[in-house]
Amino acid sequence: MVEGRRLVEGLIAIAPRYSPDDSKEKLRLLEALEAKRLRDPGSLIRLHETLCFLQAYPDDPDVLGRVDRALAEFPERVARLGPAARARLHDSGIANAPLDYPFGYPMARWLATRFPRDCEIAWARFDEADRLDETLSLLASPAEGDAFSEGGMGWRQWLRVAKGGRRMTDLQLLLELFERTGLPEETRDWLYENLALPVLWTPRRAGASRTLARIPPERVFFHENGLERRGASLAEALAGPLPSLRRAPRLLAQALIEAARVAMATRQRELHAFSHPNPDDVLLAEVGRGVRIALFGIQPGFRLPLEGYYAFLALKNGVPVAYGGGWELFGTLDFAINIFASFRQGESAFLAIQLLRVYRRIFGMRTVVVDRYQLGHESTEALRSGSFYFYHRLGFRPRDPDILRVLEAERAKIAGDPSYRSAIPVLKRLAGDEVYLTLPGGHPEPEKRLRATDVAALVARFIAREFAGDRPRAARESAARVRRALGVRSMAAWPTHERRAFEQLALVAALIPDLARWRASDRQALVAVMRAKGGASEYQYARRLDGHRRLQRALEGLTRA
Repeated sequence: MVEGRRLVEGLIAIAPRYSPDDSKEKLRLLEALEAKRLRDPGSLIRLHETLCFLQAYPDDPDVLGRVDRALAEFPERVARLGPAARARLHDSGIANAPLDYPFGYPMARWLATRFPRDCEIAWARFDEADRLDETLSLLASPAEGDAFSEGGMGWRQWLRVAKGGRRMTDLQLLLELFERTGLPEETRDWLYENLALPVLWTPRRAGASRTLARIPPERVFFHENGLERRGASLAEALAGPLPSLRRAPRLLAQALIEAARVAMATRQRELHAFSHPNPDDVLLAEVGRGVRIALFGIQPGFRLPLEGYYAFLALKNGVPVAYGGGWELFGTLDFAINIFASFRQGESAFLAIQLLRVYRRIFGMRTVVVDRYQLGHESTEALRSGSFYFYHRLGFRPRDPDILRVLEAERAKIAGDPSYRSAIPVLKRLAGDEVYLTLPGGHPEPEKRLRATDVAALVARFIAREFAGDRPRAARESAARVRRALGVRSMAAWPTHERRAFEQLALVAALIPDLARWRASDRQALVAVMRAKGGASEYQYARRLDGHRRLQRALEGLTRA
């Protein structure tokens, strides 16, 4: 056991180094580890993460071949462990190691459909029996209602009876019940999520674990010359030529959606865009050094009310290494990136710069904002990774005077002692507000920019003031009012999603008192914006919205007032 641990630690230490001697030593260690049976779960996990890193950042074909073979054999390594040791791999996302998480309805349905024999509800971890009784009494027929009252059969026996002899899991039965509720999708999804049912999943099949997550790339980029850690100037990179984008063919789009879901599920996470992706709006950018960026638009019925939004999955040599998203409104992009822990010693700055170049291609943003959560506010992971300084090195700056004073003092300490590291309490203070990157034409005071939350507050006050809180009436009459003001005579020929998008955005347009007096070109452009929100791609919506300066000025004036 000691020898195996020593080999693993040696591989971990040398993994991010790329001299010819380092490559030879990696091969020696990998060969030695092939014949070594590791019984210590901690060492096994550390080996797994190092192999994943080397698969994404290989030195040469020889190292990659050894790494691929080691990962292919990893499920067997896990299977050979005793029950107690295997239990310590719980929630690791490694092949053949179980995990559980209260996934929302879309992800739970995907898991149960895609891996029907590997998923079930972890009843041992569920402690909301009363809430389940109440929910099932709503989903069952009225004549069955007393089965869930005191003295009735209760939910456990009811689930057995409701299967009617069909071979299905409890998870499949409950998902079927929710599918047949007839409730609006948003209501159904909320009701399911409110139960917080933990789904127990054991990733086994190829591509369904972090161990076997790689999508083979067309060409592998090898790192004979080491990692790119210098990072170019972000502002210069965004001012120069931008990457081209192409729409992913349907089969590739579906494979990337699957990869994104597996990457999240095996890390016990979810992302709205990966739960409701639009297979016809998956965009690809090849940005060099083996990095492919896949951007995911959302199905029209699940898009954000006002902002344009694309989530992303970044793959390095086919290995998912990061995820996040960009939310854009009138030239300002809110940006979030999460590099998976196994890959943070790689080319993180290069990756962030390339992602922002891709978002610049989509949205043409002039200001970029990073939320304080990404910097470490209420995020222990971001604090420990020094996230604030990562963004600071890219050129992002705070504008809060108190934070600027703390930053100035910390930079003076670092200048005096290069080994100095800011303490966690100091990092918490640095993460107290957003940081910004302002490009030519950007907002001079981005902290005062128009936000989607500002517009939502205006709509809430409008409904309360004009309609005494009657939201169906507000939606109906606002849509009719806006149609008259914009000269829309009929929407009968419009696609369903475009009609719904128009009706939803009508509550925003109805806030503008002089809408009917706008120039005809401005009114026609607003109709195009509203229809585009329900169109095939959010790319067109975001560009049309950003180009409507009259609408931006009107909403900014309303929020100031």
